[in-house]
Amino acid sequence: MTSLAKSAAEALQPWADLYGDSSLVKALVVFLHLGALMVAGGFALAADRATLGMGRLDAAQRLEVVQELGETHRPVLAGLAIVVLSGLAMLAADLETLLPSVVFWAKMGGFVLLLLNGLTLQRAERRVRGGDSGRRAWRSLHGAALRSAVLWFAVLFMGTLLASS
Repeated sequence: MTSLAKSAAEALQPWADLYGDSSLVKALVVFLHLGALMVAGGFALAADRATLGMGRLDAAQRLEVVQELGETHRPVLAGLAIVVLSGLAMLAADLETLLPSVVFWAKMGGFVLLLLNGLTLQRAERRVRGGDSGRRAWRSLHGAALRSAVLWFAVLFMGTLLASS
């Protein structure tokens, strides 16, 4: 561990002690993390499912579904904000274990990919809502929804792996 990481761990030691010694504090932070993940991921996966099922719809119905998709972004973003804050609290409680962990960094990489894909998804939605009814716009939206579903489960799996190691 680098000297910067050691200094950070020392500065965060009071939090690490509280987190480690209080089952209530630990349970609350983990509950916030998992609850927010459930809300954000639940809304996102429902939207992904609707997007992936649009192939069976006519153009007017597809546009209606895309209009509704925009309403899912607020709860997804709110949930992700809580996921980040609670994740930082868990990281701060165990820097020495998590910073050198390959699984931790794989999870963080997956999370970054999830966020970047969310931007791609929003951009594709805006194009379609803006009147781009071309095949390429719909394929872009479909591909982003498929990647979103895969990435949500990949990040969840990495978090589960991390918790059990």
